[in-house]
Amino acid sequence: MTSLVAACLIAAPAIAETDAHADAAKAYKIETSPSSLKIKKGEKGQAKVTVVPRSDAHVSPEAPLSVTVSAGPALELPKQKLGRPDAKATEGKGVEFEVPFVGKQPGKDELKAQITFFICTEKLCERQKREVALAVVVE
Repeated sequence: MTSLVAACLIAAPAIAETDAHADAAKAYKIETSPSSLKIKKGEKGQAKVTVVPRSDAHVSPEAPLSVTVSAGPALELPKQKLGRPDAKATEGKGVEFEVPFVGKQPGKDELKAQITFFICTEKLCERQKREVALAVVVE
């Protein structure tokens, strides 16, 4: 009986931690606009990546914040890393990044953005790392 109680006490923090991770992941959504882009070779384009928190959550204005961008051969990336100075605060206490790119050669490509930020509620403030991808066609 004692070992069962000990096992429950050890497992309880792990379950609580898992619940906190799930709560943090449900406290926001990532939006991109537009979902697919079409540009001409040599033309500059821009994709938006926005963290949209629930009404009871916010992106921490003090914690580290970054977006790392990658793409295939059809796109050129003037900035592969964006940070807090590149972020715009949104009305809903989120953040928005405008990711610049240039059409390098004709073809279909994918612009990938990995965003790292801290989402906070009354109960938690937790680091999040999410990746989004946008289809880009260079004509």
